[in-house]
Amino acid sequence: NDDSVRRGSVPLFGVAAALRLYSERVPPILLDKQFSDFTPDITPIILAAHTNNYEIIKLLVQKGVSMPQPHEVRCNCVECVSSSDVDSLRHSRSRLNIYKALSSPSLIALSSEDPFLTAFRLSWELQELSKVENEFKSEYEELSQQCKQFAKDLLDQTRSSRELEMILNYRDDINLLEEEGNNDLARLKLAIKYHQKEFVAQPNCQQLLASRWYDEFPRLEAAPSRHGLFIRKPFIKFICHTASYLTFLFLLLLASQHIVTTEQDRQDRQGPAPTTVEWMILPWVLGFIWAEIKQMWDGGFQDYVHDWWNLMDFVMNSLYLATISLKIVAYTKYSGSKPRNQWEMWHPTLVAEAVFAIANIFSSLRLISLFTANSHLGPLQISLGRMLLDILKFLFIYCLVLLAFANGLNQLLQMRGGKCKGIRCVEQNNAFSTLFETLQSLFWSIFGLINLYVTNVDADHQFTEFVGATMFGTYNIISLVVLLNMLIAMMNNSYQHIADHADIEWKFARTKLWMSYFEEGATLPAPFNIIPSPKLFLYFLCWIKRHVCKITGSKRSEIFRSLGRRAAENLKINTQYQEVVRNLVKRYVAAMIRDAKTEEGLTEENFKELKQDISSFRYEVMGMMKTGKPALQGAKASGSSAESSLAYPNSSLKVSPAPQSSQGKSKHNRFKIIASILKQSCSSASPRLPEVFNGLPNGLVVSEESSSKKSSQKRNPPKDDIDFGLFQTRHWGSSEATSGAGEISREMYSLSEEAGEPEVSDAEQRDREQKDIGERGLLLTEREEETAVKEAKEENSEVINTNSSSNEGSSKEEA
Repeated sequence: NDDSVRRGSVPLFGVAAALRLYSERVPPILLDKQFSDFTPDITPIILAAHTNNYEIIKLLVQKGVSMPQPHEVRCNCVECVSSSDVDSLRHSRSRLNIYKALSSPSLIALSSEDPFLTAFRLSWELQELSKVENEFKSEYEELSQQCKQFAKDLLDQTRSSRELEMILNYRDDINLLEEEGNNDLARLKLAIKYHQKEFVAQPNCQQLLASRWYDEFPRLEAAPSRHGLFIRKPFIKFICHTASYLTFLFLLLLASQHIVTTEQDRQDRQGPAPTTVEWMILPWVLGFIWAEIKQMWDGGFQDYVHDWWNLMDFVMNSLYLATISLKIVAYTKYSGSKPRNQWEMWHPTLVAEAVFAIANIFSSLRLISLFTANSHLGPLQISLGRMLLDILKFLFIYCLVLLAFANGLNQLLQMRGGKCKGIRCVEQNNAFSTLFETLQSLFWSIFGLINLYVTNVDADHQFTEFVGATMFGTYNIISLVVLLNMLIAMMNNSYQHIADHADIEWKFARTKLWMSYFEEGATLPAPFNIIPSPKLFLYFLCWIKRHVCKITGSKRSEIFRSLGRRAAENLKINTQYQEVVRNLVKRYVAAMIRDAKTEEGLTEENFKELKQDISSFRYEVMGMMKTGKPALQGAKASGSSAESSLAYPNSSLKVSPAPQSSQGKSKHNRFKIIASILKQSCSSASPRLPEVFNGLPNGLVVSEESSSKKSSQKRNPPKDDIDFGLFQTRHWGSSEATSGAGEISREMYSLSEEAGEPEVSDAEQRDREQKDIGERGLLLTEREEETAVKEAKEENSEVINTNSSSNEGSSKEEA
């Protein structure tokens, strides 16, 4: 009705009309579900998680909306089997969509009680899933990296050492029956287990580790003495173990030089006794073996075999044990002396020397692991380890090529037997006599140690020589040109990958090295660790007391009280941890919102600038309305050029003559343009509005000429928002812009002007425009602008008073 229109609800009709128009213009093809933007398995919470919309996810979680949990890839339940049989692609896509939603940072922050643990496990699960479903490997790896980055970003929000220690020391698998410390960095160990390199390399985490590495380790307060406190510091333990290992390598160097065994009789002895250096090496070997056994017992076999250095230690210790065993066998079985050139090939002493030499190589290479502590050698050591994996991949392909060509060349040239032994002959005329000799010949040909005449035959068999030479040349092309360059490219790629992430890779490797010295045991290095300590006897007595002695009633009550204290302490720690996690999540969400606003450009400074621009534009429009009439009169005299002077000549807003005011001039205010535009938009958007209503809520009406053109405006609505004239640009030095704005503003006038003032004739208007044509090019000074602002304010007050009086008069007449 008219009352609702007067109250300002006119735009609702325009909105409804716009929606109805949009629904009519939507192509029917888009209404089909086959052309929808999302698949049927996309629920609202999944879609919100895909877009990481925090507000929508929060609203859905508060309403109790749950996220479906995906099944395993090899799940054999009825639901998975039936879904995979019906449509395997849809089944895989559905699992991918669920995991994509579960990896949303906003969803993890809102729905998980322990976001760090959830991110760790989900990242590891996605990484393993990428190895199973190779079709979506890149998508799963990207989601896994997203979870790792979320855990790192959440840790970035810590602001104190207390919060950081609370996060890194928290453990979720607390056992009340075991005495466990609260400063053992359990969460950090879990991050290392799940390969959370970004989390471990985070600066806050590294700062805490560095402080504990050098001096400030809380558990050291329980040391029994001052010397025990000093030697149990992680950095001191590292120095002691390094010094002990360097001493061991020095003894190996002495043993390899045979300084003590210079006598010829001792060298020819088939079962020689151990030398002094070998007796000195034995305690180190036993200490290394005991340290590995203890590490396997404490950490478990599965964690032990996952570390490559542990496997290297196992091989090294096994070789030393084999050397000791063979030495014992040779000492007990052989007692006499005999020249070495007369010993059999598998003599225990010869085999022991060969095994001991291999063990020495592993022992020397084991020193590379200590390079991780250095910032310059650490990345190189990591790159070397990655290159070894590339070499293994290359050797798999190379061995296949080598075996193929060795089989062919051996079958073709094996009849060339002779007295010379293979490639070691001066003439190398027996390089392909056996399969083993052929393998050796082809391998050494990579390094250019084989001559070209190895494919020659004694008889005049040119075809055989040609085929043999062709096979040999083809092998060299494949091995040297293709495979070797491929290996170089792979190694270069591995090194570049480490170089691009050198800081993260090195800090992660260094953290694993540091954590090995943070453990409670292994205080003394080899060979001192094989000496029983008083602590070992104390542990043994406690074990006997716990398993042999009977538990009385008083002891049972004491145990229950201790369990109660532990439970209360764990509950307190859990409460504090949850409080810290909530604070971190709040900070993370606030930072995420700030980053989103910064990316979109919506900052507080932008709003302030926009407010200032609107305010300045307001006063400029007021000044233009006050001084724009002379320009309008000059523009009117130009005839048809007046319409072209508008910024938008095709606009439906036309110039209508304004009535003459009682003061002799037409006054305009800043509400006239807005009122005209609102009237135009409402009349064009809502065809059901009553046509008898020509008023506006602010007391302004449209001229009769404008009212008569309403039907034509309905038939020709504005084609764009700019046709309404809201975005016209005003130039102070341009008469066309000024006249255009004046023409638009002259379409409206107040109720008092409509009631009391007659319209001006065309002749009078033309004469007035000719009279003022010389004044339209003058620029406004600063004083004139201020005067225009003041007059505009006075005009507004006059218009309001006039409107109120006219409304009262009309109400009396209606009464």
